[in-house]
Amino acid sequence: MTLQEIKQVFEANADAEKGKRDEKYMRGLFLHYGVRSQDRDRLFAALFSKAEAVLPIDWDLVFGLWAEAMRECQYIAVWYIHCKRHHLTKVDIAMLKKLIETKPWWDTIDGLSIGPVGDMVKRDSSLKETMLEWSRDENYWIRRTALQHQLYFKDKVDTELLARIIKNNFGEAERSSPSVDGRNEAQNRAFFINKSIGWVLREYSKTDAEWVRRFIADNKERMSKLSIREASKYI
Repeated sequence: MTLQEIKQVFEANADAEKGKRDEKYMRGLFLHYGVRSQDRDRLFAALFSKAEAVLPIDWDLVFGLWAEAMRECQYIAVWYIHCKRHHLTKVDIAMLKKLIETKPWWDTIDGLSIGPVGDMVKRDSSLKETMLEWSRDENYWIRRTALQHQLYFKDKVDTELLARIIKNNFGEAERSSPSVDGRNEAQNRAFFINKSIGWVLREYSKTDAEWVRRFIADNKERMSKLSIREASKYI
């Protein structure tokens, strides 16, 4: 399926009212066709049933989708990458970084970090050093990706790596606003980094609650209240 064919499918199934609601939910950052996720699954089933068998990954299609104004095009690109994630190699990490740096928000960042990036690191341990580098990146979406790449690794989590990545992200000051609405870039950075720290610790607490308890106890003076609250949910 070509980029033009994908756009034609979206245009034929667009729902303007839902699109406006989706745009409001996403803080007005992106335009939306208003096609529900379950409808995307159905409409593009043929594309993705064949994607894994076709090599190599079509980066021209991915970046073409990424360049489109409608946010659902980026969702299709993420979905396509998920289908191809087992075929990604170390040389593809630069491509993923370009996507993360372009039109970033939590929806695409989480879709790329949880699965594609994580799978690559799991297969190629040399990329652990890349994750450490990313954890110190000026771009906080790159850092969020590094934080989350082991999110669902369970007993396969490299705790030494996890601890180093988290510690590299201490120090993001919290703001008083309880909502993402109206935040400036510094407030967004603090929220998304501190939330991510708490999320990864909370998830790992399901596997090793004692390790998470010790980590919080050892680092509570440097951790944000948000991170501690999220990390402590199940312990």
